[in-house]
Amino acid sequence: MNPLRGGWLVGLTFFLAATLAVAHLPAGLPDWVGWLRPAWVPLVLFFWIVERPHRIGLISVWAFGLLLDVVLSEPLGLNGFALTVMAVLGLSSYERLRMINVFQQATALLLLVLAAEFGKAVVVSLAQGAPVSGQFLAAATVTALLWPFVVGPLRWATWRAGTA
Repeated sequence: MNPLRGGWLVGLTFFLAATLAVAHLPAGLPDWVGWLRPAWVPLVLFFWIVERPHRIGLISVWAFGLLLDVVLSEPLGLNGFALTVMAVLGLSSYERLRMINVFQQATALLLLVLAAEFGKAVVVSLAQGAPVSGQFLAAATVTALLWPFVVGPLRWATWRAGTA
């Protein structure tokens, strides 16, 4: 078996998730629509942790998080730390996550994204001297609600690409 077979799919899904995270909303939309933007990168990270945990390395997750910090103009290391903590928690329990159904996985994803987004909101509020807003609640909820609709196409793409 070739260990690189299908590795392009992992990179492509993270690239698409980062592109969706960086993309601006169309002009003219109210500000509250931005609160409903899902956390695409944690969603894709959770998929690869559950489906193919051997494809995800902690150093690569941390490096991708640092790249995301630069692209999103957030404090350096914030996304790297949040994604790495998510990966550690997910990798420590991926066997259990595989055995539960999609809706229970969505609940686990909700808890992970809530913790990560809350931590990021606290750090950003401390850095800017502003109070923590509840915007992260909507983003985490939308991310969890999208999980059942995203996991099917990603599983199909994984099967088609022969990612082992």
